[in-house]
Amino acid sequence: MYSDETILSSSTSDVSTMTKVNLLYGSSKIPLEIPDRNLLGILDAKPVKGVSNPDKTVLEAILNPITSKQLSDIAQPNQTAAIVVDDHTRGLPCHILINPMIDQLRKAGIKEKDITIIFGTGTHRATTPEEQQQLLCDVSCRNHRVEVHNCDAEDLVHVGKTSFGTEVEVNRLFYEADLHLLTGDIGYHYYSGFGGGRKSVLPAVAGRKSINANHGMLTHPKAVSGNLEGNPIHLDMVEAAKLARTDFIVNFVRNTHKEIVSTFAGDLEQAFYEGVKLVDELGRVKIKEKADIVITSSGYPKDINLYQGTKAMVHALGAVREGGVLIALLECREGIGHKVFEEWAHKYRSYDELSHQVQTNFIMGGHKIFYMAQGAKQVHQYLISELDADEVKEYYYVTPFKSAEKALKAAFDQVGRDATVYVMPHGPDILPTTA
Repeated sequence: MYSDETILSSSTSDVSTMTKVNLLYGSSKIPLEIPDRNLLGILDAKPVKGVSNPDKTVLEAILNPITSKQLSDIAQPNQTAAIVVDDHTRGLPCHILINPMIDQLRKAGIKEKDITIIFGTGTHRATTPEEQQQLLCDVSCRNHRVEVHNCDAEDLVHVGKTSFGTEVEVNRLFYEADLHLLTGDIGYHYYSGFGGGRKSVLPAVAGRKSINANHGMLTHPKAVSGNLEGNPIHLDMVEAAKLARTDFIVNFVRNTHKEIVSTFAGDLEQAFYEGVKLVDELGRVKIKEKADIVITSSGYPKDINLYQGTKAMVHALGAVREGGVLIALLECREGIGHKVFEEWAHKYRSYDELSHQVQTNFIMGGHKIFYMAQGAKQVHQYLISELDADEVKEYYYVTPFKSAEKALKAAFDQVGRDATVYVMPHGPDILPTTA
């Protein structure tokens, strides 16, 4: 349950010994001391080292695909190929995945100029040229085409309708390519169950209406983090990815140090499911009891804005008792992060209003404030961030604090000096569940 990276020292300078922890905050870390008598534990992923040679690991996965032909056998000479990569909100070193894929496409007779790399932004803002360069890094294909998806583009292509009623529209460049290839990482996702795999089509390169229709099912009781069985959002995404004719995926799983642990390539579903098993082995933490106080953080880019940062808060709710306190450290260097998120926060001022809108008039982005309102019904939510304190207090269902120390002191004042505490330094990567 404890992470060597997190615990720095134990001090006996006071009557009560203290455990010092490092909490991620943007690109830095914030130390915080917690009395040992209050600390139930530090909830973190199982410690596992990253592979020593990521390039070799990825290539081996591609050459030994799961329930699929090899990529070099699927590809045919003179075809065109579209490769979807994650955007700036994931911080994914996508060049590690792309280079061996391009090598296989070359061997099959596909020219570099006929390979298009598409940043799957979904409804996020467009990746900047600087971010593209940082993410693509040393991609060996220098004559490729690079595009950023626009979910509001006028030339989206309708590819069909899912059994859930979602009309699926996708990026035209992706659709018109002969080969449709997906890359990304697999991790917990708070309503689709897990990220990765089919998410690289819907929402990554899908139209806004398609995304809204899919995400509008997030109030379903099975649309929760770590669950795929009966999850309508996941199942809808799989159908959409099939309608878009996905040919091959390459996904990896990382540890909390952002190092690649393993790579899974091949069939859209089976390769993804194998990766999901590993994520659960590493990140699902069983707890005997919920704590009075839970402190969580996520670090850059997962706390790049409040829109992304809420994921850590949703996971932390699984470890704090009703009426307790959730303390989140989220830098939010880019502010709130989504126009609709901000608009709904100002327009709909109660959980009941937000719940009604999500179920009857869902617009992508509004779900984030719904989750924050939902959390506020269960616990007291404290936030340390770079956001305007008055703004977040008025509209975002949190109490702002300038430091983690002040927030923890206020939490003890709220629930008592004998309150129990959990720390989740990598909130989005950990899924606490009661045993």
